[in-house]
Amino acid sequence: MKVKYDRCEVCSGTVRGRRVTVDLRRGDRLFVFYNVPIGVCSKCGERYYPGPILERLDELAAHGLNGGKRLSVPTFDLATAK
Repeated sequence: MKVKYDRCEVCSGTVRGRRVTVDLRRGDRLFVFYNVPIGVCSKCGERYYPGPILERLDELAAHGLNGGKRLSVPTFDLATAK
């Protein structure tokens, strides 16, 4: 899916298609998606997510748990960390 992006709304820079890693949190669950095609401003780094991509990420987070692999991630509470 080739997407044509407008200029960046933040800095008027050029937005180019890139594949990135997206961390998505739903309640106390963390989902990590690799190779997500989005637009990224080459000047300020602002990210632009096409609607169908956001819908697919939400769908996978809600229903696609059997297709992914599991990662072990350390967690910290800054208020109690020593």
